[in-house]
Amino acid sequence: MAEQAEDQKQDVSNDAGQKPEMDKPGGGAPVDETADANANREEEISTGGKNLEIGNFRVFTDLRLPEFDMGHCKAYAADNLRRSEGNAFALVTDPVLPTRYDLIKFLSGVHMAGQIDLLDSAIAHWPIFGRKTMVLFFEKPKGGHVIVSSGKQRSINEQDIAASVVEPLMNVLQALGEKGLTHRAVRATNLFFGDPEGGKVILGDCASGPPGYDQPLVYETTARMAADPAGRGVGTLSDDLYALGMTLAELAIGRRPLANMTDQEIMDIKLSKGSFQAIASQEKLPLIMIEPVRGLLCDDPEERWGFAELHAWLDGRRTKPVQGNTEKRAARSQNISGKDYYTVRALAQGVAKNWVNALTPLRDGTVEIWLRRGLGDNDRAKAMADAMRQLQWAGADKRSAEEVLVARSILILDPSGPVRYKGFSAMVDGFGNMLSYDVQHGSGPQRFSDVIVRDIPAFWFGRQEGYSPEVQRLQSAYKNLRYYIQQKSAGYGYERCLYSMVRNQHCLSPMIEQEYVVDIAQLLPALEKAAENVSDDAWPVDRHIAAFIATRLEDDVEGQLMAMQNPSDEVEYSRAIISMLAVVQWRHGPDNLQNLSHWVARLMEPAVKVFHSKARRERVETEIPKLAKRGNLVELYNLINDEQERRKDQSEFVEAVAEYSEAESEVFDLESSGPARLEMAEKVGQQAAAFASTMIALLTVSALFLMHIF
Repeated sequence: MAEQAEDQKQDVSNDAGQKPEMDKPGGGAPVDETADANANREEEISTGGKNLEIGNFRVFTDLRLPEFDMGHCKAYAADNLRRSEGNAFALVTDPVLPTRYDLIKFLSGVHMAGQIDLLDSAIAHWPIFGRKTMVLFFEKPKGGHVIVSSGKQRSINEQDIAASVVEPLMNVLQALGEKGLTHRAVRATNLFFGDPEGGKVILGDCASGPPGYDQPLVYETTARMAADPAGRGVGTLSDDLYALGMTLAELAIGRRPLANMTDQEIMDIKLSKGSFQAIASQEKLPLIMIEPVRGLLCDDPEERWGFAELHAWLDGRRTKPVQGNTEKRAARSQNISGKDYYTVRALAQGVAKNWVNALTPLRDGTVEIWLRRGLGDNDRAKAMADAMRQLQWAGADKRSAEEVLVARSILILDPSGPVRYKGFSAMVDGFGNMLSYDVQHGSGPQRFSDVIVRDIPAFWFGRQEGYSPEVQRLQSAYKNLRYYIQQKSAGYGYERCLYSMVRNQHCLSPMIEQEYVVDIAQLLPALEKAAENVSDDAWPVDRHIAAFIATRLEDDVEGQLMAMQNPSDEVEYSRAIISMLAVVQWRHGPDNLQNLSHWVARLMEPAVKVFHSKARRERVETEIPKLAKRGNLVELYNLINDEQERRKDQSEFVEAVAEYSEAESEVFDLESSGPARLEMAEKVGQQAAAFASTMIALLTVSALFLMHIF
């Protein structure tokens, strides 16, 4: 392969020596593709020349393979060092976009008919980015892209689409659906021929970024297309079937449907006419493809074709005709900012796009009257009136209440669509990826926090009809988000929300972000490296690391997080941090962390103060450098948290306090009772002197009496 790579360099000379389009983190925005085994393990990397050894693969960093680019990710030539046969290539992901952990775990090392083989994945330092990122390794499809870089489609006979395209793609979607997973990257530009003859197609990557991120807007359902690309959400099997319908339409007409329209125009025509009618009115579909495209592009998920209908069509049997799925149009329009809207979903999008100007017709009841009279929709009209009454009860914070009214009005009009709040637009199951995108692309977490604090998702849940296990799961997760946002201390806030919602989100702590720490086992090695160049007063646990540990560690660390709520209490704060890191090392290693141990040792002075005995403190302070050399955080923590020593120290301290109090009391008594003692002594002396003088007088009288007699 290395020799082949050298030969191929001449064929891609325009790419060699140039930076790829995604030449820096964050460069992987959604692109128009027609215009141009363990996901969490970190491999040892050795570099040499213009290639890297990453795990079992050698990647040629100067040999681009643009024909295998997928979405926002760029492909590079690679050798599989463990296999002499087969061709592999590396797909380099954007480090500021989270990958899909569930799909990487499920697809790694598994051959699935209809899906490109994901051989392995690893976290590696990518020189062009200057930091670590996730690299996915795929088996090269034998037939190349169905849609080549020029935008032209390689020929697929319309009579062969059923066997060449529908059957293999159905196999993939069924296999994923059985595991509760979705593909969310079904599109014509993500199809490859699995064999040189072009007999069967296979789907490309679906795990390198947020679900639906690279999908052209026309491929998204009318419910999800209004969401930002990063917030389109995991979706359901029904969303993948819709994308399959649009894929068939593109293959049938030879180009992307509605390609001459802007995204806003596509949204408008799909909302006004319905998805199928929008395509049929602008494009010429072959007769044989009309039935499956109509069934799969049905805007009502309950009426949309499933596997049963597809199998019937493949077998040549008649299927249940799809009912007209266009939304009910009002007799008269509702005008927002000079534009007329005739359907509720179109009006919802109009309100979202004209946030400020839409407030007046909402507040004065114009929209409510339009719903009641123009559409005869009393349920929505009543909900709109209720929302208006809540605005009247808002009190002093009128502006915030008005913003909530607009957001709720959008959900009343379009309950199956995304949550929209000013510039924020994401499906509830896409909140995590939307937050990740905002935080890493400069917008910050404020939009997400505003949506959660104002309880807008709760209103979305209230507008859902019927029972859905998925909705119930999302609702349970949302309750935790509100609690996390309301807590302001380390380990909570938006950081806790981020890591709890996005399983493959790498830790964004400035100390270790470049190391792309996705798994808890990678945390301490990254901190060990960061400890080489750290300031003396920096703590090894910040808000991001605390939240990362809380969500990734199997052990409960809520006690430590509670202790970290008061940074002014240096003793408890330092002990909590040391405890958290020690638990991570105890669970996941490595055993020797000398740099990190010395870093922690420098910060242990407050924790040593827990001992009252000066001799014991001096002994502990002497032991700390010795243990730090051994690189064991557990031993360092045990040194300051030895319960037996602490109880003994406390007992001795209590005894010492008691002895001191007793001695002090005696001294006080002696000092405070001096004059009384002198007075008593004088009285006793006087009494003794009187007694003595009396006795002397008696003896004298007796002696004189005896002398007189004798």
